[in-house]
Amino acid sequence: MFLFVPSTFGNVYGSCHVPPRSHLNLSPIETYLQGNSFFKSGDLSKAVRSYRKGTSALKSLNEGNTGDEQVKSLLVSLQTNLSMVCFKQNKPKMSRDVASKALDVDSTNVKALYRRAAAHRKLGNIDAARKDLRDALKHDPNNRDVKRELISIKKAQDEQKKKQKASLSKQKVGLQKAFAASQGSFLYNDKEEEEKKKKEAAQAKKKAEQEALKKRKADWEDECVKRMANDQLAITYEDWDKEQKDIETAEKKEREKARKEEEKRKKEERRKAREAAKDDSSDDDDILTEKEASMLRGYKKTRDGRTTSYFSRELTDEQKAMIGDIAPQRLGDSSAPVPIPSPPADSAAAAGSAWNQAGTWEEKDTTEWCTARLKSHLQSTQFTSISHTANVKAVTGMTGDASVAVTGGKKRYIFDYHCEVEYDILDEDDCVVASGVLKLPDINSACLQEMEVEIQGWKKSPTEKVSEVEECRNTLVDEIRNSVYSFVSDFNAQY
Repeated sequence: MFLFVPSTFGNVYGSCHVPPRSHLNLSPIETYLQGNSFFKSGDLSKAVRSYRKGTSALKSLNEGNTGDEQVKSLLVSLQTNLSMVCFKQNKPKMSRDVASKALDVDSTNVKALYRRAAAHRKLGNIDAARKDLRDALKHDPNNRDVKRELISIKKAQDEQKKKQKASLSKQKVGLQKAFAASQGSFLYNDKEEEEKKKKEAAQAKKKAEQEALKKRKADWEDECVKRMANDQLAITYEDWDKEQKDIETAEKKEREKARKEEEKRKKEERRKAREAAKDDSSDDDDILTEKEASMLRGYKKTRDGRTTSYFSRELTDEQKAMIGDIAPQRLGDSSAPVPIPSPPADSAAAAGSAWNQAGTWEEKDTTEWCTARLKSHLQSTQFTSISHTANVKAVTGMTGDASVAVTGGKKRYIFDYHCEVEYDILDEDDCVVASGVLKLPDINSACLQEMEVEIQGWKKSPTEKVSEVEECRNTLVDEIRNSVYSFVSDFNAQY
C-alpha cells in the first residue's frame, strides 16, 4: 500500500512515474514527492492536499491540454495518485472524477483507466468499470492487474446471478407451500414466516459484526503501518483493541457527563426564568398584612369602630368626594348640585390611560414596531477581525409578539420572539469562505441574560484557516446578543 518513485511507470497499484524536471518549476515536483511521503506515513489528508496543490500549479501550463509532454506526464501522475488516495479514503465518486480529469489529459493512460474502473465498481457501475478495463487491455494487453480485476468482476457477477436464482427458487417453493396450505389454516405459515424473519435478522446481525470486526482490524493495520513508519514497534491486535475500547468508554462517559450537565444547566435556567417571571408579576399589594389576614375570617372593623361583614364595602374620602352628595333631596329644591371634583393630578394612576385611572391593568400591542426594529438590529449585525468579516445575510422565520403592560402604576416590557439568522464569512478579498445559520429559539423578556444562540452546521464549510473562521463565527454570536440588547433599549425608549 506504499507509493514509490521508479524512473518508469510499472504496477498500477502503487508505482508512479516522475518525469524529468527539465524546465519545470520545482514546486509541482516537490509537492508530488511530498504527497508520496505523506502517503507512505499513512497521512492521507495531507497527501491529498499535496497532490491537489501540485495539480493546481500545473493547470496554467496545460490550458486546453496544450502543455508539453513533461507537463502532461507529471499532471497525470499527480491526478492518478490523488484518485488512489480518494479511493482509500472511501470517496469513490471523487476518485472517479479525478481519474476522469487525468484521462482528459491522456485518454490512453492505463493507470487512470484502472483507477476509474475501481471507482466505478465501488459505486456499483459494473458496466462502466468493465468498459474502462477493456480499454486498458487494448493499450496494455499483458497487464496482470487489469486482467485480475476483470476476472474478479466476472466472478462477482456469476455469484450474484447464483444468489438471485437461489432466491427465486426459494420464493417459488414458499409460494407453493402457501398455496398448498391455503386449503386449511394459515397459522403454520405465519409461524414459518416468523422463524424465517428471526433467522434473517440473526444472519444480518452476524454479518454486521463481521464487517465491524473487519473494519476494526483494518484500522489496527493502518495504526501498525503508521507506527513502523515512525520507527515505532508494532502493537498486537489484542492490545490495540483494549486501548480503543478504553478510549471509547472514556469518551462515552464524557459525553454522558456533558449531556447531564447541560440538562441540569437548562433545568436551572428554566427554574430561574419561572421565578423571575413570578417575581415580576407580583406586587406589594399581594402581600397580606395582619389586618388583611384577619379579614379572611369573615369580619372586619370600620373606621368608626364598628364590626361588620367582610363583604360590606366602606367608601374612602376620595371616593365620597367623587360621588358627591347623594342624600335624598326634597322635590323642588332649587339648590345647585354639588360639583364632582376631578382626581388629583399627582395620582399614581397617571401611568395608565384616561379610562384606567386606577392603574390596575392596561396592555398595548407593540408587535408591529418591535418586529421591524428587532429584525433591523439583527440584519445590521457584523464583525470584522484581522483576516475575516462576518455579516448577517438574512433574518428568516421570525415569529412572536410584543406589548407594553401597565400594572400597579409600573410599566413592563414584554416580548417573545423566535427566528433564524443566515450569515456569510468573507476573507480579505471579500470572497465568501464560509456560511451558515444561527438559530435564536427564545428571545424572551423573562430570560434575556441567558438568551440561547444555537450554532447550526455549516452551509459552506471553510477549507482554509478553519480556526480563525470559527473564532469569527463565535464572535458574531456575541454581536447578535448585543444587537438584541440594543433592541431592548430602543423598545424602552420608544414606549
